[in-house]
Amino acid sequence: MIVKSKKITDYRIIEMTSDEYPAKLKNIKQPPEKIFVRGKLPDPNMKTVAIVGARNASDYGLTLAKTISRILTLNNVQVISGLAMGIDTAGHMGAIEIERETFAVLGCGVDICFPMHNSNVFERILDYGGGIISEVDIGTPPLPHNFPLRNRIISGLSDVVIVVEAREKSGSLITADYALEQGKTIFACPGRVGDSLSKGTNNLIKQGAYILTSADDVLEYLGLIVDGLIPKKEKDVSTLDYFERVVYDVLEGETLHIDQIVERTKIPVVKCINVIMSLELNGFVETTINNYYRRAA
Repeated sequence: MIVKSKKITDYRIIEMTSDEYPAKLKNIKQPPEKIFVRGKLPDPNMKTVAIVGARNASDYGLTLAKTISRILTLNNVQVISGLAMGIDTAGHMGAIEIERETFAVLGCGVDICFPMHNSNVFERILDYGGGIISEVDIGTPPLPHNFPLRNRIISGLSDVVIVVEAREKSGSLITADYALEQGKTIFACPGRVGDSLSKGTNNLIKQGAYILTSADDVLEYLGLIVDGLIPKKEKDVSTLDYFERVVYDVLEGETLHIDQIVERTKIPVVKCINVIMSLELNGFVETTINNYYRRAA
């Protein structure tokens, strides 16, 4: 398949001597001399987690990767992956579906979307403030030897690497190997004995990787959960629009049914439901039981 690049100007080249060059990459073996970036780089003051795995993933694996990504993102953890089909894409989508940042490291130029049918994901990464990163020049096609090399950048930029599903000789295990070499922590999702998509992750666990049962396992490891609870922080309500603030205020100290919220706020029911959904997705409100809501901790 011929991959054509389009002429772009919205990229920059960051040399290793630049202050903007990620400190985490300087510490890996054979760091790239320069990187090409569209959008932005991960914030060095925030935790970053890589989510990688099989291209031909199961529905279970895809759902798991997306859910983990969404929860991590809602807890201000940056998600990075490689834009490949399967688990990589699901990892990106967990952030994209709540309109948050995610970061992709490519094995081709940042002017080329590969695979081509991930163009929507590619564009939405940029639309929602994330970044597209590569060490190879603009116009470089997706050559096979570039992909194992880009995996060292994915792990290098991360604090933790999560492998969701992987065959015994999966490319995502190359990322895990780089992570081990770089002294990074690996979490692996356990799977059924004999399942081909679980052989790689089960072997990682046998070799000492942490077992991942939920996103909380990673949040706890990163110090974002203490004694089983996510530390309380003051919510930045300045980001809320008028209707979101009205609903958020009415939930102070109370758990209310949707009908009660509508009655107290005088917001039309359809509008109110949309407002609550937005608040829930952005971590301001949580559901207790069907149609009952409260402020999120």
